[in-house]
Amino acid sequence: MRTAALTLTLAGLASAAGCSAQPELAAVTGTVTMNGKPLKNVKVAFQPDPDKGTRGAGSTGVTDDAGAFTLTFDGGKPGALVGHHRVVLADLDVYGNVFVGRGNYRTEAPGGPKETPKVSRVPEAYANLARTPVQVEVKPGMGAVTIEVKK
Repeated sequence: MRTAALTLTLAGLASAAGCSAQPELAAVTGTVTMNGKPLKNVKVAFQPDPDKGTRGAGSTGVTDDAGAFTLTFDGGKPGALVGHHRVVLADLDVYGNVFVGRGNYRTEAPGGPKETPKVSRVPEAYANLARTPVQVEVKPGMGAVTIEVKK
């Protein structure tokens, strides 16, 4: 009886220890440019590539005026999972001042003028996880990533 209780306790501790393992993250910074010029207000999403053995949650960041971004992982932790990623870009400028999800696309001012979403500066292939031409291997200590968007 005592042996069974000890065995169950040890098994429980072993499984709890396995569940608390933190994924290996690496800091990722970079810039997004088009025709050599920075692209601001672009969401950059690194999605693990299961075809190359990387599984887990993705990381995202948004470019500033200089086109620079820093990725954040699940829960606000800095970085991205170590491994291979497909990179997806979303042009946030297409929405202007509209509330995303609102059917009539009104500006923030109640009764304000209607605004139509703009055409994305980023070609559609970059926004499609299956077709994106950008693939990056995240490694500890890697340098900044440069993503050159081609029209």
